[in-house]
Amino acid sequence: MIHRTKIMRTLSIVLFSLGCFGMSAIAQQQPQLTVGDKAPELQYGKWLKGTPIKEYEKGRLYLFEFWATWCGPCIASMPHLSEFARERKHQATVIAVDIWEGNHGGKPYESYWPKVERFVGQMGNKMDFNVVTDSKDEFMGNNWMKAAGQDGIPCTIMVKDGIILWMGHPIELDSIVNIVLAGKYDMETAKREKAEKDRQNDSAMAPFTNVFKRYEALSGDKQYDKAMALLDSAMANMPAFAGTLGFFKFNLMIDNLNEDSAMVFVREWQKTKPGYTGSTAAVIVRKKGLKKSTYQYGLALLNEQLKNPQMPANLAYAEMASAYANMGDYKQAVEKQGKALAAGKQYLKEGKFAGFIIKDTITELEKQLAEYKKKLK
Repeated sequence: MIHRTKIMRTLSIVLFSLGCFGMSAIAQQQPQLTVGDKAPELQYGKWLKGTPIKEYEKGRLYLFEFWATWCGPCIASMPHLSEFARERKHQATVIAVDIWEGNHGGKPYESYWPKVERFVGQMGNKMDFNVVTDSKDEFMGNNWMKAAGQDGIPCTIMVKDGIILWMGHPIELDSIVNIVLAGKYDMETAKREKAEKDRQNDSAMAPFTNVFKRYEALSGDKQYDKAMALLDSAMANMPAFAGTLGFFKFNLMIDNLNEDSAMVFVREWQKTKPGYTGSTAAVIVRKKGLKKSTYQYGLALLNEQLKNPQMPANLAYAEMASAYANMGDYKQAVEKQGKALAAGKQYLKEGKFAGFIIKDTITELEKQLAEYKKKLK
């Protein structure tokens, strides 16, 4: 079972544009499964789309694409993956494996199956390949991804004749498949290269992993001052991770220390352009009981997000509505939620941001708008 933490739940707010990580991203064990090994069994919960596979066909490529409904980059890759599946249907079979849906919850895994099934149904031909959910015991997430040391999604694992040929980000899929089909793929070289890449990644991540473990222990024991000191030191000594550590610091301050000092920090921190603009705004606008000036800062960050044409405007407008609702200004909350709904409907009509905007998205926006209208009366 993947472990959950409040910080990682908060980080999921910005998964529209960033890579998506499981909890194992923080403390990944050494992989036991790698290129050249026999692939584990395919044990799924529900086969949602396509034809169930009874056995591997000799010489055929099987591409297991690991994803989740909350993972923005996973969704963004689906139209191209659908095109790939159609063009390569005589040579390769694509199986999208939904994992880690409970990454931010803790419910029994099967309780997420209906949500995944609705998502797949509403995607239509934007998911033009086989789709399965993980099993109740999360066999695929544990015995494929976690065992292979793969801590981020989307991730593709390529299997041929029951043997793992390759694993990595789907952006590399076309070039790798071309090399394999041309008979030019050297599995032993690929295995050595992957081992070296894993070694380098582990070496690069080790300092951050150690800091995070200590930070979790300190904050869990409510030793907030020591946790703050740890983060400050790490930010100074680990500039490559300063953005992420700064986001942790802001969460720690606004949740457990002092709102005013948290806002002094975040205003200066954001001037360094560390990223996390949308996630910082979301932390602020979703939290109840803050000062009006704090919510206004969150709104300013969201207005910056609206300038990004690659970001669905309905997301920013819905967060703005949350800010106004928490300020007790339901007139503005209704207005912003109405804009979120209008933008969502337009995107759905145009087929824009497929996967990010589905029928369920519109239903949720409508439901929240009705709640705000009740408070307005």
